[in-house]
Amino acid sequence: MGWFSNYEKVGPGVSKNPEDKLPVFKFFGIYFSHFSKLILLNFIYIVALLPFALVMLLEYYFGDNVGAYYIVFYIAFILFGAILGPATCGFMKICRNISTERPIFLLHDFIKAFKSNFAQGAVIGIIDMIFIVLMTFAFPLYYSMSLENSMLLIPFLICLVCSVIFLMMHFYIYLLIVSTNLSIWKILKNSFFLTAIEIKVSIINLVVTFALCMFVVIFFPLSAFMLVIVPSFLGLLYAFNCFPVIRKYVIQPWYDQRGEANPEFEYLESKGESVFVDTPETEVPPPAPEKKKSGGKSKNRRIR
Repeated sequence: MGWFSNYEKVGPGVSKNPEDKLPVFKFFGIYFSHFSKLILLNFIYIVALLPFALVMLLEYYFGDNVGAYYIVFYIAFILFGAILGPATCGFMKICRNISTERPIFLLHDFIKAFKSNFAQGAVIGIIDMIFIVLMTFAFPLYYSMSLENSMLLIPFLICLVCSVIFLMMHFYIYLLIVSTNLSIWKILKNSFFLTAIEIKVSIINLVVTFALCMFVVIFFPLSAFMLVIVPSFLGLLYAFNCFPVIRKYVIQPWYDQRGEANPEFEYLESKGESVFVDTPETEVPPPAPEKKKSGGKSKNRRIR
């Protein structure tokens, strides 16, 4: 279910569980009902990313040095992806469970998802860091060269488009890791196709992300308190908007091909299950009362 799209309406490959609330109202209802847990999730995520803060602190104090320092810095930056990726897997697993209103055990579920998805999360995290390093060199280089030759503005724009697409793919990448058993290649491929298929969802996520980040940057340090609010808000937004897309196009077709029922749908449908269900089409009408014979004497019975 996205903010403006409901993927759980009756239809092939989707859940039959109807929703009365508009998606945007349901999202904020879920967000505020789990607000304290989401704030705590931010702190857990920040603690997991402390090595990254240490690396950036070294860059701040020793950034004027050149040569071997930069080699060590970028190697450490890339290797940090081996922690960033699994930590993001744990983060998104909790956000996904909150968005689908499943019971969660915050620290236990985070650690479990961190461990069980460590290999794939580490690979994706390192790929992310390599991509960031390449773009930090490519953007200034192509922009400065385009000032002398306008034709070189084309590679600059290509880098910009690739960065935006790669960013939007991340709305799906970590959700696919924690929700499926796909290989790294299939996760990246499916993320690209899902981004293109549901471009409206991708644009909504991108616009909200950009707006919140710009707000934090423009009003910093007054907006510093939002650093413990924004990450989990965006994580819940991505899970709320994108997991139904994954369920519709990736998870449910797998069960349909094998003729199996998706166990997740049983969970969704049992949430509002009542003890007594009216089924008038299967009810048997009671037998008609017998007519009393005329002329017979009626006996008065005392009711105690």
